[in-house]
Amino acid sequence: MDWSKAKTIFIITFFILDLFLLYQIYIQKYENRYDLIKETSIEEQLAADNIKVKDLPDEPTKASYVEADSKQFKVEDFAKVVDQEVSISNNTQIFSVLDTPYPLGEDWKQEDVDRFVHTNVQYGTYYVFWEHDAEKNTITYYQTYNGKIFYENKDAQVELQLNENNEIISYSQTALENIQEIKEQEIITAHDAMVVLYNKNHLKTGYEISNVDLGYYTLVPIMSSQLLAPTWRFTINGDTDLFVNAVEGYVFQVQDRGSQVLE
Repeated sequence: MDWSKAKTIFIITFFILDLFLLYQIYIQKYENRYDLIKETSIEEQLAADNIKVKDLPDEPTKASYVEADSKQFKVEDFAKVVDQEVSISNNTQIFSVLDTPYPLGEDWKQEDVDRFVHTNVQYGTYYVFWEHDAEKNTITYYQTYNGKIFYENKDAQVELQLNENNEIISYSQTALENIQEIKEQEIITAHDAMVVLYNKNHLKTGYEISNVDLGYYTLVPIMSSQLLAPTWRFTINGDTDLFVNAVEGYVFQVQDRGSQVLE
């Protein structure tokens, strides 16, 4: 036997074996790391990123898309309205100027505005407070349906105009009517919607999810009608909203008022 050749064969064999063992070690290490990532819960990942989450709602687990039409206002609708000069634009929007400004006070609270809207605006009890824009000095309310808000919907809002003395001097109003539900179906949970936001990097380090609720976001506007999707709203740090389609899991990313991107 040629010992020189045999030695060369052994060396090559052991070299290949070493490579194989190194490969197996790498694969095992990768799989262990992958298993560790899989076993890390979303809660642990959020904690690692210092993202705070208050209790998420467990319900509802079912909801429906809804169809709705822009309400057609008529002059006779305001026959009993007093102390206001009301005009109608394109049959779908009301403009009202108050004869006497309505005082809210320097340190007004939401319930002070609720009182005005519920008693002085047509169908006012169907609207809920949304935001106060200090720069424009306006207060926005959005219409609700079965207790759920029509988010960011210009066709279902009341916008109050204030003067420098924190008095309501006028308002505009739009509304949706003929609201019909389209087949109730299963929706993703608020928890799953939160995971969608996290996986798409919408939840940044240090964020706090301060509120979560379910409402409706416009999916398809069609002339004077629209299709609205059941949507989870996540309020971030008390002042920013993120929206997730509760059926399909899309993220509605609001770029500015009235525009959106599906992700």
